[in-house]
Amino acid sequence: MIASRRTRAVVVSLVGLLVLAAAAAPGTAAGGPEIVRFDIDRTGRANFLSAACGIEVTSHVRGHVIARTFTDGTGVAEITTVNLAVLAMAGDNTYRYRNVGADIVQVTPDGTPILLITGQAPWGFTGVMKIDLASGEVILEPQHSLQGNIEEACTALTA
Repeated sequence: MIASRRTRAVVVSLVGLLVLAAAAAPGTAAGGPEIVRFDIDRTGRANFLSAACGIEVTSHVRGHVIARTFTDGTGVAEITTVNLAVLAMAGDNTYRYRNVGADIVQVTPDGTPILLITGQAPWGFTGVMKIDLASGEVILEPQHSLQGNIEEACTALTA
């Protein structure tokens, strides 16, 4: 459950950063969403896997994130799609995984922002999670956990 909460915090933080970036982007034609695409191709220390596996792990992340921001008031306010391929490395050992899905922020008629996370969040879940962003309450828990994948990754990286 700790990894799941950490994943939620990371996802919510990522969505927040993308919203700020999208707000700073030049506008598009009237009526259309503002669209910002982030291409990612970087290598660095994999803090979560290093801690979980007890060894130094580096990850190469490649893919893109696309943030679409709508300014119509209620309804869909943001759609962020994520398509990332990750190669985790420890010495000569590797483990591949993906972070894919769509995060949708919808504003209800009473003004409450709701975050709907769909897809596959590494080490957390696959499926759908729904969060009330005003209160932080999880409205809908995903039904499929990926917690076992941490053990699988550590076994591959420490072999």
